Amino acid sequence: MKRKSYTTFAAIHLGSEMISMQITEYRGIDKYKIVECCNKRVRLGEETFKNNIIPFSLVNEICDILLGFKALMEEYGVEEYKMQATTAVREARNQIFLLDQIYSKTGLVVDVVDMPREIYTKFVAIRNTLKESKITSDREGMLMMDISSGGLGITFVQDEEIKYQQNLHVGIIRIKESFERNKRESMHFNRALTEFLSSTIGSVRRELQQDHVRYLVLSGTETELVLKMLGLDVAQKVHRIAAEDFQNFFSKMRKLNLPQLIKVYNIPESVAELVLPTVLLYEQLLDLVPAKEIIVTGDRFIDGMQLLHIGTKTSEALCKYWEQELISLFHCIGKRYLYDKKHVTQVERLSLLMFDKLAKHYGMGERERLLLRGAAIVH
Repeated sequence: MKRKSYTTFAAIHLGSEMISMQITEYRGIDKYKIVECCNKRVRLGEETFKNNIIPFSLVNEICDILLGFKALMEEYGVEEYKMQATTAVREARNQIFLLDQIYSKTGLVVDVVDMPREIYTKFVAIRNTLKESKITSDREGMLMMDISSGGLGITFVQDEEIKYQQNLHVGIIRIKESFERNKRESMHFNRALTEFLSSTIGSVRRELQQDHVRYLVLSGTETELVLKMLGLDVAQKVHRIAAEDFQNFFSKMRKLNLPQLIKVYNIPESVAELVLPTVLLYEQLLDLVPAKEIIVTGDRFIDGMQLLHIGTKTSEALCKYWEQELISLFHCIGKRYLYDKKHVTQVERLSLLMFDKLAKHYGMGERERLLLRGAAIVH
Protein backbone atom coordinates (compact mmCIF):
# COMPACT_ATOMS: atom_id res chain seq x y z
CA MET A 1 0.00 0.00 0.00
CA LYS A 2 1.35 3.40 -1.00
CA ARG A 3 2.15 5.63 1.96
CA LYS A 4 0.47 9.05 2.16
CA SER A 5 2.87 11.87 1.33
CA TYR A 6 0.73 14.59 2.91
CA THR A 7 -1.03 15.38 6.20
CA THR A 8 -4.72 16.33 6.36
CA PHE A 9 -5.52 19.23 8.67
CA ALA A 10 -8.83 20.89 9.57
CA ALA A 11 -9.06 24.47 10.86
CA ILE A 12 -12.38 25.41 12.48
CA HIS A 13 -13.25 28.98 13.45
CA LEU A 14 -16.15 29.63 15.80
CA GLY A 15 -16.67 33.29 14.91
CA SER A 16 -19.18 35.98 15.83
CA GLU A 17 -21.12 35.71 12.56
CA MET A 18 -19.98 32.44 11.03
CA ILE A 19 -18.77 28.96 11.90
CA SER A 20 -16.17 28.02 9.28
CA MET A 21 -14.08 24.97 8.50
CA GLN A 22 -11.20 24.62 6.05
CA ILE A 23 -9.66 21.20 5.32
CA THR A 24 -6.14 21.27 3.91
CA GLU A 25 -3.68 18.66 2.67
CA TYR A 26 -0.09 19.77 3.29
CA ARG A 27 3.53 18.65 3.00
CA GLY A 28 5.19 22.00 3.66
CA ILE A 29 4.54 25.72 3.95
CA ASP A 30 4.69 26.06 0.13
CA LYS A 31 3.11 22.68 -0.60
CA TYR A 32 -0.52 22.59 0.47
CA LYS A 33 -3.97 22.68 -1.07
CA ILE A 34 -7.39 23.44 0.37
CA VAL A 35 -9.70 20.51 -0.37
CA GLU A 36 -12.88 21.64 1.41
CA CYS A 37 -14.42 24.87 2.77
CA CYS A 38 -17.61 25.07 4.83
CA ASN A 39 -19.32 28.18 6.18
CA LYS A 40 -22.48 28.31 8.27
CA ARG A 41 -23.89 31.67 9.37
CA VAL A 42 -24.88 32.05 13.05
CA ARG A 43 -26.07 35.13 14.99
CA LEU A 44 -23.62 34.51 17.81
CA GLY A 45 -22.15 38.01 18.02
CA GLU A 46 -25.48 39.84 18.15
CA GLU A 47 -26.67 37.70 21.07
CA THR A 48 -23.42 37.99 23.02
CA PHE A 49 -22.84 41.72 22.55
CA LYS A 50 -26.48 42.47 23.48
CA ASN A 51 -27.03 40.09 26.43
CA ASN A 52 -23.52 38.78 27.28
CA ILE A 53 -24.89 35.25 27.04
CA ILE A 54 -25.32 32.55 24.37
CA PRO A 55 -28.92 31.15 24.45
CA PHE A 56 -29.45 27.39 24.90
CA SER A 57 -31.09 27.15 21.47
CA LEU A 58 -27.98 28.65 19.86
CA VAL A 59 -25.70 26.30 21.83
CA ASN A 60 -27.64 23.34 20.39
CA GLU A 61 -27.47 24.82 16.88
CA ILE A 62 -23.68 25.25 17.17
CA CYS A 63 -23.26 21.64 18.35
CA ASP A 64 -25.37 20.35 15.42
CA ILE A 65 -23.24 22.31 12.94
CA LEU A 66 -20.03 20.98 14.49
CA LEU A 67 -21.34 17.40 14.36
CA GLY A 68 -21.79 17.89 10.61
CA PHE A 69 -18.25 19.27 10.36
CA LYS A 70 -16.90 16.30 12.32
CA ALA A 71 -18.58 13.84 9.94
CA LEU A 72 -16.91 15.64 7.03
CA MET A 73 -13.54 15.51 8.83
CA GLU A 74 -13.89 11.72 9.19
CA GLU A 75 -14.83 11.44 5.52
CA TYR A 76 -11.60 13.24 4.51
CA GLY A 77 -9.47 11.31 7.00
CA VAL A 78 -8.40 14.41 8.96
CA GLU A 79 -5.35 13.65 11.14
CA GLU A 80 -4.89 17.05 12.82
CA TYR A 81 -7.41 19.71 13.72
CA LYS A 82 -7.55 23.01 15.55
CA MET A 83 -10.74 24.79 16.59
CA GLN A 84 -10.54 28.35 17.85
CA ALA A 85 -13.26 30.71 19.09
CA THR A 86 -12.98 34.49 19.03
CA THR A 87 -14.81 37.57 20.34
CA ALA A 88 -18.41 36.36 20.83
CA VAL A 89 -17.44 33.21 22.76
CA ARG A 90 -14.64 35.03 24.60
CA GLU A 91 -17.08 37.60 26.02
CA ALA A 92 -20.01 35.26 26.78
CA ARG A 93 -20.73 34.77 30.49
CA ASN A 94 -21.71 31.14 29.84
CA GLN A 95 -18.56 30.38 27.82
CA ILE A 96 -17.67 27.35 29.98
CA PHE A 97 -21.14 25.84 29.43
CA LEU A 98 -20.78 26.19 25.64
CA LEU A 99 -17.30 24.61 25.59
CA ASP A 100 -18.52 21.74 27.81
CA GLN A 101 -21.54 21.08 25.56
CA ILE A 102 -19.37 21.10 22.43
CA TYR A 103 -16.93 18.62 23.95
CA SER A 104 -19.57 16.28 25.38
CA LYS A 105 -21.64 16.21 22.15
CA THR A 106 -18.87 16.28 19.52
CA GLY A 107 -15.60 15.38 21.27
CA LEU A 108 -14.02 18.54 19.81
CA VAL A 109 -11.86 20.80 22.00
CA VAL A 110 -12.20 24.57 21.57
CA ASP A 111 -9.36 27.02 22.17
CA VAL A 112 -10.73 30.47 23.08
CA VAL A 113 -8.16 33.01 21.88
CA ASP A 114 -7.67 36.47 23.40
CA MET A 115 -7.84 39.60 21.23
CA PRO A 116 -4.06 40.03 20.69
CA ARG A 117 -3.82 36.42 19.42
CA GLU A 118 -6.89 36.91 17.24
CA ILE A 119 -5.46 40.04 15.61
CA TYR A 120 -2.00 38.47 15.22
CA THR A 121 -3.44 35.36 13.53
CA LYS A 122 -5.06 37.55 10.88
CA PHE A 123 -1.90 39.67 10.64
CA VAL A 124 0.18 36.59 9.69
CA ALA A 125 -2.19 35.71 6.84
CA ILE A 126 -2.35 39.28 5.52
CA ARG A 127 1.44 39.75 5.64
CA ASN A 128 1.89 36.50 3.70
CA THR A 129 -0.57 37.65 1.01
CA LEU A 130 1.14 41.05 0.70
CA LYS A 131 4.57 39.43 0.32
CA GLU A 132 3.23 37.20 -2.44
CA SER A 133 1.96 40.38 -4.15
CA LYS A 134 5.41 42.07 -3.71
CA ILE A 135 3.96 44.76 -1.40
CA THR A 136 6.44 45.59 1.38
CA SER A 137 6.99 48.21 4.09
CA ASP A 138 10.59 49.02 3.04
CA ARG A 139 11.27 52.76 3.54
CA GLU A 140 7.57 53.71 3.59
CA GLY A 141 5.16 52.62 6.31
CA MET A 142 2.19 50.28 6.09
CA LEU A 143 -0.79 50.65 8.44
CA MET A 144 -2.82 47.46 8.72
CA MET A 145 -6.41 47.65 9.96
CA ASP A 146 -8.40 44.50 10.66
CA ILE A 147 -12.05 45.10 11.54
CA SER A 148 -13.91 42.14 13.00
CA SER A 149 -17.40 41.87 14.48
CA GLY A 150 -16.21 42.79 17.97
CA GLY A 151 -12.82 44.47 17.63
CA LEU A 152 -10.37 46.56 15.62
CA GLY A 153 -6.70 45.64 15.32
CA ILE A 154 -4.27 48.39 14.25
CA THR A 155 -0.69 47.44 13.31
CA PHE A 156 1.94 49.82 11.91
CA VAL A 157 4.82 48.16 10.02
CA GLN A 158 7.90 49.97 8.68
CA ASP A 159 11.17 48.53 7.32
CA GLU A 160 9.59 45.08 7.81
CA GLU A 161 9.36 45.61 11.59
CA ILE A 162 6.24 46.04 13.73
CA LYS A 163 6.51 49.56 15.15
CA TYR A 164 3.09 49.90 16.79
CA GLN A 165 0.16 47.64 17.67
CA GLN A 166 -3.16 48.47 19.32
CA ASN A 167 -6.40 46.53 19.76
CA LEU A 168 -9.70 48.36 20.33
CA HIS A 169 -13.18 47.08 21.21
CA VAL A 170 -14.78 48.77 18.19
CA GLY A 171 -16.13 45.94 16.02
CA ILE A 172 -18.89 46.31 13.44
CA ILE A 173 -21.63 44.39 15.30
CA ARG A 174 -20.54 45.97 18.59
CA ILE A 175 -20.97 49.44 17.04
CA LYS A 176 -24.37 48.47 15.65
CA GLU A 177 -25.55 47.23 19.06
CA SER A 178 -24.35 50.49 20.69
CA PHE A 179 -27.11 52.41 18.87
CA GLU A 180 -30.83 51.65 19.08
CA ARG A 181 -32.79 51.02 15.88
CA ASN A 182 -34.52 54.45 15.86
CA LYS A 183 -31.13 56.17 16.25
CA ARG A 184 -29.68 54.19 13.29
CA GLU A 185 -32.52 55.38 11.04
CA SER A 186 -32.08 59.03 12.03
CA MET A 187 -30.59 61.55 9.59
CA HIS A 188 -28.13 62.48 12.36
CA PHE A 189 -26.86 58.90 12.85
CA ASN A 190 -23.83 59.36 10.57
CA ARG A 191 -22.70 62.40 12.54
CA ALA A 192 -23.22 60.69 15.91
CA LEU A 193 -21.38 57.57 14.75
CA THR A 194 -18.49 59.63 13.33
CA GLU A 195 -18.06 61.44 16.67
CA PHE A 196 -18.23 58.12 18.54
CA LEU A 197 -15.52 56.55 16.35
CA SER A 198 -13.32 59.64 16.40
CA SER A 199 -13.23 59.70 20.20
CA THR A 200 -12.55 55.95 20.36
CA ILE A 201 -9.49 55.96 18.08
CA GLY A 202 -8.12 59.31 19.30
CA SER A 203 -5.27 57.62 21.22
CA VAL A 204 -4.06 55.92 18.03
CA ARG A 205 -4.05 59.26 16.18
CA ARG A 206 -1.70 60.75 18.79
CA GLU A 207 0.70 57.78 18.54
CA LEU A 208 0.93 57.78 14.74
CA GLN A 209 0.79 61.48 13.88
CA GLN A 210 4.56 61.65 13.17
CA ASP A 211 4.67 58.51 10.98
CA HIS A 212 4.62 58.44 7.18
CA VAL A 213 2.24 55.86 5.71
CA ARG A 214 2.12 54.81 2.06
CA TYR A 215 -0.31 51.89 2.33
CA LEU A 216 -3.49 51.54 4.38
CA VAL A 217 -4.25 47.80 4.39
CA LEU A 218 -7.88 46.95 5.17
CA SER A 219 -9.32 43.55 5.99
CA GLY A 220 -12.25 42.22 7.94
CA THR A 221 -15.81 41.06 8.07
CA GLU A 222 -17.58 43.41 5.67
CA THR A 223 -14.81 44.25 3.17
CA GLU A 224 -16.34 41.94 0.54
CA LEU A 225 -19.59 43.89 0.56
CA VAL A 226 -17.78 47.24 0.34
CA LEU A 227 -15.84 45.93 -2.69
CA LYS A 228 -19.13 44.95 -4.36
CA MET A 229 -20.53 48.44 -3.72
CA LEU A 230 -17.38 49.87 -5.33
CA GLY A 231 -18.01 47.65 -8.37
CA LEU A 232 -14.86 45.53 -7.86
CA ASP A 233 -14.32 41.78 -8.35
CA VAL A 234 -14.50 40.14 -4.90
CA ALA A 235 -12.82 36.96 -6.20
CA GLN A 236 -9.54 38.86 -6.61
CA LYS A 237 -7.21 38.23 -3.65
CA VAL A 238 -5.71 41.74 -3.39
CA HIS A 239 -7.26 45.06 -4.45
CA ARG A 240 -5.23 48.27 -4.82
CA ILE A 241 -7.42 51.38 -4.71
CA ALA A 242 -6.40 55.03 -4.95
CA ALA A 243 -7.17 56.94 -1.75
CA GLU A 244 -9.10 59.53 -3.79
CA ASP A 245 -11.53 56.88 -5.11
CA PHE A 246 -12.19 55.71 -1.57
CA GLN A 247 -12.82 59.29 -0.41
CA ASN A 248 -15.33 59.84 -3.23
CA PHE A 249 -17.17 56.69 -2.15
CA PHE A 250 -17.21 57.93 1.46
CA SER A 251 -18.62 61.30 0.38
CA LYS A 252 -21.50 59.57 -1.38
CA MET A 253 -22.21 57.23 1.54
CA ARG A 254 -22.08 59.99 4.17
CA LYS A 255 -25.21 61.61 2.73
CA LEU A 256 -27.33 58.46 3.15
CA ASN A 257 -29.16 57.18 6.22
CA LEU A 258 -30.20 53.53 6.65
CA PRO A 259 -33.46 53.51 4.58
CA GLN A 260 -31.75 55.44 1.75
CA LEU A 261 -28.80 53.04 1.77
CA ILE A 262 -31.14 50.05 1.38
CA LYS A 263 -32.91 51.73 -1.56
CA VAL A 264 -29.84 53.05 -3.44
CA TYR A 265 -27.76 49.85 -3.25
CA ASN A 266 -30.66 47.37 -3.18
CA ILE A 267 -29.34 45.48 -0.16
CA PRO A 268 -31.19 43.82 2.76
CA GLU A 269 -31.65 45.81 5.98
CA SER A 270 -29.53 43.36 8.01
CA VAL A 271 -26.63 43.95 5.59
CA ALA A 272 -27.10 47.73 5.41
CA GLU A 273 -26.95 47.98 9.21
CA LEU A 274 -23.39 46.60 9.07
CA VAL A 275 -22.23 48.46 5.95
CA LEU A 276 -22.75 51.97 7.34
CA PRO A 277 -20.56 51.52 10.46
CA THR A 278 -17.93 49.79 8.29
CA VAL A 279 -17.69 52.62 5.77
CA LEU A 280 -17.65 55.36 8.43
CA LEU A 281 -14.97 53.48 10.36
CA TYR A 282 -12.87 53.19 7.18
CA GLU A 283 -13.24 56.94 6.65
CA GLN A 284 -12.05 57.65 10.20
CA LEU A 285 -9.06 55.36 9.65
CA LEU A 286 -8.10 57.14 6.42
CA ASP A 287 -8.32 60.49 8.22
CA LEU A 288 -6.20 59.03 11.02
CA VAL A 289 -3.12 58.64 8.82
CA PRO A 290 -3.50 59.88 5.22
CA ALA A 291 -2.25 57.14 2.89
CA LYS A 292 -1.50 57.22 -0.84
CA GLU A 293 -3.01 53.85 -1.59
CA ILE A 294 -5.64 51.57 -0.07
CA ILE A 295 -5.06 47.82 -0.18
CA VAL A 296 -7.91 45.42 0.57
CA THR A 297 -7.19 41.72 1.14
CA GLY A 298 -9.64 38.85 1.45
CA ASP A 299 -7.74 37.04 4.20
CA ARG A 300 -9.79 35.57 7.04
CA PHE A 301 -8.95 34.42 10.56
CA ILE A 302 -9.13 30.80 9.42
CA ASP A 303 -6.42 31.45 6.79
CA GLY A 304 -4.11 32.64 9.56
CA MET A 305 -4.95 29.55 11.65
CA GLN A 306 -4.00 27.33 8.73
CA LEU A 307 -0.76 29.20 7.97
CA LEU A 308 0.40 29.22 11.61
CA HIS A 309 -0.31 25.50 12.01
CA ILE A 310 1.46 24.43 8.82
CA GLY A 311 4.38 26.81 9.46
CA THR A 312 4.83 25.53 13.02
CA LYS A 313 4.76 21.91 11.84
CA THR A 314 7.03 22.23 8.81
CA SER A 315 9.23 25.36 8.88
CA GLU A 316 11.47 26.23 11.81
CA ALA A 317 12.91 29.18 9.84
CA LEU A 318 9.44 30.70 9.35
CA CYS A 319 8.65 30.30 13.06
CA LYS A 320 11.87 32.14 13.92
CA TYR A 321 10.93 34.92 11.49
CA TRP A 322 7.48 35.30 13.09
CA GLU A 323 9.09 35.37 16.53
CA GLN A 324 11.60 38.06 15.53
CA GLU A 325 8.76 40.15 14.10
CA LEU A 326 7.06 40.14 17.51
CA ILE A 327 10.35 40.82 19.31
CA SER A 328 10.75 43.94 17.14
CA LEU A 329 7.41 45.18 18.54
CA PHE A 330 8.59 44.61 22.14
CA HIS A 331 11.73 46.66 21.45
CA CYS A 332 9.70 49.48 19.85
CA ILE A 333 7.51 49.65 22.97
CA GLY A 334 10.67 49.74 25.11
CA LYS A 335 12.18 52.58 23.06
CA ARG A 336 8.98 54.58 23.45
CA TYR A 337 9.47 54.44 27.23
CA LEU A 338 13.27 55.06 27.05
CA TYR A 339 14.36 51.57 28.12
CA ASP A 340 17.99 50.61 28.78
CA LYS A 341 18.77 48.20 25.91
CA LYS A 342 21.94 46.76 27.49
CA HIS A 343 20.08 46.04 30.71
CA VAL A 344 17.07 44.35 29.08
CA THR A 345 19.36 42.28 26.82
CA GLN A 346 21.12 40.90 29.90
CA VAL A 347 17.82 40.25 31.72
CA GLU A 348 16.46 38.49 28.60
CA ARG A 349 19.58 36.29 28.29
CA LEU A 350 19.52 35.19 31.94
CA SER A 351 15.75 34.63 31.94
CA LEU A 352 15.96 32.37 28.88
CA LEU A 353 18.84 30.38 30.39
CA MET A 354 16.67 29.55 33.41
CA PHE A 355 13.58 28.92 31.27
CA ASP A 356 15.37 26.46 28.97
CA LYS A 357 16.51 24.44 32.01
CA LEU A 358 13.09 24.36 33.71
CA ALA A 359 10.49 24.49 30.90
CA LYS A 360 10.14 20.74 30.24
CA HIS A 361 9.54 20.00 33.93
CA TYR A 362 6.58 22.42 34.04
CA GLY A 363 4.97 21.73 30.66
CA MET A 364 5.93 25.05 29.09
CA GLY A 365 6.70 25.54 25.40
CA GLU A 366 7.59 28.10 22.72
CA ARG A 367 4.62 30.40 23.43
CA GLU A 368 5.61 30.73 27.10
CA ARG A 369 9.22 31.32 26.07
CA LEU A 370 8.15 34.15 23.76
CA LEU A 371 6.02 35.73 26.51
CA LEU A 372 9.02 35.60 28.85
CA ARG A 373 11.20 37.34 26.23
CA GLY A 374 8.56 40.05 25.86
CA ALA A 375 8.30 40.53 29.63
CA ALA A 376 12.10 40.75 29.95
CA ILE A 377 12.30 43.43 27.24
CA VAL A 378 9.47 45.68 28.49
CA HIS A 379 9.83 45.08 32.27
